[in-house]
Amino acid sequence: MPGAHLPAVDLAAARVAAGSVPDPEIRRTLADLDLLDEVGADASGTVTVRYHLTSPLCPSPFAIDIGREVRRRVEALPGVARCRVDIRDHFIAEEISRQVNEGPVTAAPAWLR
Repeated sequence: MPGAHLPAVDLAAARVAAGSVPDPEIRRTLADLDLLDEVGADASGTVTVRYHLTSPLCPSPFAIDIGREVRRRVEALPGVARCRVDIRDHFIAEEISRQVNEGPVTAAPAWLR
């Protein structure tokens, strides 16, 4: 609803949510692997998560799934109106970011269930 007051975004909670996503091949979280580069928020409740993967050649389906799961977990937090996920240091980072950030967030991928 336009003009609705959102609670302030808890950046620590956003970092924990984003960092809790596991790498599907290594089975350790983004936080454990120190892959989160930056988590920030603006006054409108948009959170931006910037991260990198263990390899600039990570298979794009995994990279997209990881990014979508980061977005899904962060957007579930109180006060978060939207989450923008930007991958860094991947050979097709722009395309991955586009696919992660466009459209609705769906259920977690099968490898997370």
